[in-house]
Formats: sequence, C-alpha cells, structure tokens
Amino acid sequence: MSELADEIDLRMETRTATRTSPLRAAVRDLLATAGFRPMELGGGGEAWYRWSDDGTHALISHNGALYGDPEVKDWIVGQYGERGGFVEVGGLSLSRALEGADTLPSPVRPDGSLVEALYPSLQQALDDLG
Repeated sequence: MSELADEIDLRMETRTATRTSPLRAAVRDLLATAGFRPMELGGGGEAWYRWSDDGTHALISHNGALYGDPEVKDWIVGQYGERGGFVEVGGLSLSRALEGADTLPSPVRPDGSLVEALYPSLQQALDDLG
C-alpha cells in the first residue's frame, strides 16, 4: 500500500508547476507528519487518507485535490466508516482540517447505525454528535 501511495504522490508531483513546489512540500510535510498518505478517489479526485484502528478513516482534501494553500479555507475533512456513514466538514484551513481529523466522531453510532452528515463547522459537528 505504501508503494502505491508513493507512486500516486510522485505522479501528482510531476503534474504541478515548479512555482508551487515549496507550498506543496509544506502541505505534504504537515499531512505526512500527521500520518496521512495520498489516495486517488476516482473521477479525478484525490485526498489524503489515514486509517484508524476502529475501522474508520479520515480524508482531507483541498476541494478534491491533494495540494492547495494551507491558509485558504477550501479544505475538507471527513471521517468515514468502513461499511458506510460519514461526518464531513468543509471550508477549513489545513490546520483546522487536521484538527478535525483528530476530533470528528466516528460515523458509526454505538448501536451500529450510520451517521451521514455534512456540517458547516467543526464546532457544529461536535455539538451535534458529541
């Protein structure tokens, strides 16, 4: 799996203009340090993913892409269940998306039912599901 992630990331690197390389490196370093790896989502979409021990995973993207300005509030974070369900928040800076990856609740309730929800802010998601 790591080889595939490295191959995908290398392909993404070759598609990007030289002028954005320092920005890309900063984004990649932040996400890699937090345990995220690049992933193709299909349909041209890409995201950074991180698996959890509880059968869920977090995804972070810049409007369906791997790279963007970390300060611009165009980042999306979500928690996704292995068998369905999602909790997703958009309109975040990269630092807030990383915070959301660590704090958003699982999309699977204790009774096994699934949550499928989009939220306008991390706080609203935490207030509603916490």
